[in-house]
Amino acid sequence: MGWLDCGGLFKYDYSHFVSSGGGSSLIRLAVFDLDGTLLSGTKTVMPALAAALWKAGHRRGFGAWLFTLAGLAGVARKLRLISREYYTLIGTRLIVRWMARLSRSELEAVLTATAKRLLVTARPDVVAEVQARKAEGCRTVIVSAVVQPFLEHLAAPLGCEAVGSQVEIRPDGRLTGRLKGPYCSGAGKALALRAWADRLGEQVDWARSCAYADTLPDLPVLEAVGTAVAVAPELRLRQTAEQRGWRVMEG
Repeated sequence: MGWLDCGGLFKYDYSHFVSSGGGSSLIRLAVFDLDGTLLSGTKTVMPALAAALWKAGHRRGFGAWLFTLAGLAGVARKLRLISREYYTLIGTRLIVRWMARLSRSELEAVLTATAKRLLVTARPDVVAEVQARKAEGCRTVIVSAVVQPFLEHLAAPLGCEAVGSQVEIRPDGRLTGRLKGPYCSGAGKALALRAWADRLGEQVDWARSCAYADTLPDLPVLEAVGTAVAVAPELRLRQTAEQRGWRVMEG
């Protein structure tokens, strides 16, 4: 069935990413990771959102308690009691819980201001890749563990679509404080990308699509396309890219 097992980090069945139909009628995707790929630095986006919530004065007592929990998770990570991916999931869940009760207008203000600050750190070389792929006719999409409402604010100025971790939203537009569906990281990122592609109503030519990422947990997405690009890659992904002859963009 085409399963990949990468050191127990994730398993994914790539047989789902098979192009069907005849060549020219299919659409091509250019898929970009966010943290460390489109934006400089790693694991900075959700912490930036947490900082913005604190600065806005939103439920600071609750926020202080969540910072304590995040600190304990950080200790567990340093002791290697939990994986980096699970540590990131914990942090995301805590921040989403903190975002609960924000009105639609309050949420919009925080997301817009934080996205504007973060986009200053966009890597010019990768932004150029986004524009080049768009000029070639690819549909550009950012796939990230960042929560969907925030990711949309980061993707839109770059002319990209967004596939992120989904959150529950009440009828009045407020967040419930809970994630919805699979976390968009590792194998979950590939699942989310495929689900989004299925909703397009058009067949995707995965063999002629491309993907850009910086860490090994993004391997399920990189494996799903015909052209994989490692961007300022961490050691494990660099080794994989060199073994497979993938293009490497240096930092």
